[in-house]
Amino acid sequence: MTQSSRTLALLGGAHVHLPDHLRMIDARGWRIGHVHDRDTARRDRLCAELGAKPLDTLDGLSGLDVAGVVVCSETAHHDTDIPAALEAGLPVFSEKPLTGRATAARAIADRAADAGVLLQTGYFFRTVPALQTARDWITEGRVGRVSAARMMFCHNGGYAGWLDLNCWMTDPALACYDGFVDEAVHVIDALQWMLGPIADGHAITGNALGWPVDDHGVAVVTFSSGATGVVEAGWTDTRMRLELDIVGDDGAISLRDEHLTLTPRDADGPAEHHRLDPLDSGTGILPFLDALDGRAAPALVPPDEAASVNDLLDAMNLRLPARDPD
Repeated sequence: MTQSSRTLALLGGAHVHLPDHLRMIDARGWRIGHVHDRDTARRDRLCAELGAKPLDTLDGLSGLDVAGVVVCSETAHHDTDIPAALEAGLPVFSEKPLTGRATAARAIADRAADAGVLLQTGYFFRTVPALQTARDWITEGRVGRVSAARMMFCHNGGYAGWLDLNCWMTDPALACYDGFVDEAVHVIDALQWMLGPIADGHAITGNALGWPVDDHGVAVVTFSSGATGVVEAGWTDTRMRLELDIVGDDGAISLRDEHLTLTPRDADGPAEHHRLDPLDSGTGILPFLDALDGRAAPALVPPDEAASVNDLLDAMNLRLPARDPD
């Protein structure tokens, strides 16, 4: 691929992790050449910062000289932005969740599959080496038949101020889901990636910060395998925490305080130990860039698996009521 062709179009600059993705894009020798945003002031600012050209309408994607599209618009706009890119035949990286409703997510996943166009969603836990190791242990049968799982992903952004919530993320019409879902989608994707599909679930959410959307919660889920699971997530912890417990007939996996361990049943202590590297949400775009470069990208999220996250969210009645009914 020539340097002149290493150009991407950006659809929307709203997402909090856009700077992380831009950092990865630059590090890999790519650039943003065109920006579309419904907020024209934000579009123009990004164009000035990135040396990009404004894209006035999504129709302009057709025939555009870019290798792919990065979607970081408000979740409510994914329903429009992703299909426009797929219609133009362009590979897509989209921030999570795939869309703001399950029916649209499933239709988009099917469209990408039918067209044979790459569609990656930013579930970055699949790129985390410690979680890849945990998945390998499960796949290799090191814990035996899994009966129970618990996973937590929380941070203190709502209190610490680094997560600016005076924005679309607390507007139900644009966010589509709440603060529990904002973090829980990573957990749901990771658990399904490690343990297979989740068949059903029930969630309870709470509101500690007073915004129009809830900000933390817990869900109890049942996997198709029969295993039970607990998902904990939100913006209101006292620190960033990623925790994992997997219990099987032959042993257990535990992630606590950045230490991953594998302990055989009845053993006096762990048989293996790995360190959790610092989390970086920007790594979610790396499999997309790898695929564009023709490299192996095992951490890609199949579109149907991304859509299955939305399926579960809506089955648990977590889609916010501000949207029109399907």
